[in-house]
Amino acid sequence: MNELEQYYQELPDKIRTLLKAPDEERIKFIKKPKFIHHVKAQKIFEKLDMLLDSPPISRIRSLMILGDSNNGKTVIMKKFQEMKKKLPSEDNPNPLEYENPVLYIQAPVKASLKDLYNSIFISFKVPFKSNETYAEKEAKIKHYCSINGIKMLIIDEIQGGTVGSPRQQREFVNGIKNISNLLEIPIVLVGIPSAIGLVNSDHQLKSRFVPTKIRKWDFDEDYLSLLYSIEMTLPLKKPSYIYENETLAKNILELSDGLIGDIIEICNLLAIEAINSKKEKIENSMLRKIPFIPVSSQKGVLYAEEI
Repeated sequence: MNELEQYYQELPDKIRTLLKAPDEERIKFIKKPKFIHHVKAQKIFEKLDMLLDSPPISRIRSLMILGDSNNGKTVIMKKFQEMKKKLPSEDNPNPLEYENPVLYIQAPVKASLKDLYNSIFISFKVPFKSNETYAEKEAKIKHYCSINGIKMLIIDEIQGGTVGSPRQQREFVNGIKNISNLLEIPIVLVGIPSAIGLVNSDHQLKSRFVPTKIRKWDFDEDYLSLLYSIEMTLPLKKPSYIYENETLAKNILELSDGLIGDIIEICNLLAIEAINSKKEKIENSMLRKIPFIPVSSQKGVLYAEEI
């Protein structure tokens, strides 16, 4: 078996089939959002699974996941929820959209307890009144979580709770405590590192929420494994071996500042350049040709292109 045959054999069936598609179709596929499985995601999944199996108790141990913007937090959370969605079965051939033990919501952009509670109602697609008291809203939340078998609540973009007056922030924090006590299920707070102040401001929350940080990627075996996984999603007719090319791998890491969102975007842009240039494989020289600006360089106004 030669090198090209080995490459084709390693590619997933869907990607191998796409190799016969027109360039425009392959580029369109590259641009589509897709989940890249990697070791950091797997570790988070394992932590979440352990929490999900917890029996309902008061003051249950929960989790806080922190990481820089564009470092994969939201993608991991949504993928976990997707993995737990109930599939059709003989007993339940048509599961409803919300039949999932994991409820995912995004926190409001500011410390508004009313908006936080309303986000839960919106996720369940149930009516609510803006003039209901917090107690009435909390009773409804408990009811809908109970009848839908919710065993975990994920609140993303939790740093929004640090925006607002001290009174609003205290009210927001107390609301999270109330929900935790009321539902007796694990709550996962997700946000950027500065959101840790929300938990540290309250002794009870600090004792319940175990902080875990998703670090930026370093040049190591895990990173090279990530590059391999990314390459296996790119419908290129020739192997690039970006995970074996040390110079290219290091340049991608430096340009991305170790953020997985940017690592994936850079690789996608390189793959598109490889198709457009008819070379069908990624080369280090292509890094100068792609329209990508690293976040670390975005001081003032910079342009990806000037026409």
